[in-house]
Parts: sequence; structure tokens; C-alpha cells
Amino acid sequence: MPKMVVTAAVKDVEAWLKFKPELVAQMSAVASDGTSYVAMDGSNLVATTWDVPDLQAFQATQSAASPEMAAAMERYGMVPPVTIFIEK
Repeated sequence: MPKMVVTAAVKDVEAWLKFKPELVAQMSAVASDGTSYVAMDGSNLVATTWDVPDLQAFQATQSAASPEMAAAMERYGMVPPVTIFIEK
């Protein structure tokens, strides 16, 4: 099962961390085992890692760019661009 890493800047790291249960629920249809990371230098850069059982299903959700996902990203305080890395 490939791993996925998502990196982004956020408006407020502590506020972003409080959204973890909602983020896990949002991603649960296409990814599992989410872990959150914050930048060691105290900046506003964050990352998450996920296990992705079905890469095609994940990519389909990302390419759809639903209004719900955009609204969730706004609630989490994520600042575009978001970079996604897939384990190869």
C-alpha cells in the first residue's frame, strides 16, 4: 500500500491541529492512518502522511475538487498550493 505525503502552509498551526478528527473523517474514504507533522523551525508549514489503499480512487477525489473539499481546506486554514507526494 503506497504512502502519501501532503504538505502545505496554514494560517495557524495550532488551529490546524485541532481539525485532525475532521480531516481524518474527510480522508477516510480514500486514505487511512493519517499522521500530522509540524515544521521544527516553528514556521507555518505542515504535513500529513496517509496510507492509500486505492490510488485511483484517491486521484479521482482530488481531480474532482469538490466544493466540500475546498470548504474543508478553508476551515483547516490551508494556504494554496498544497503539494501531494506519492510513494513509488
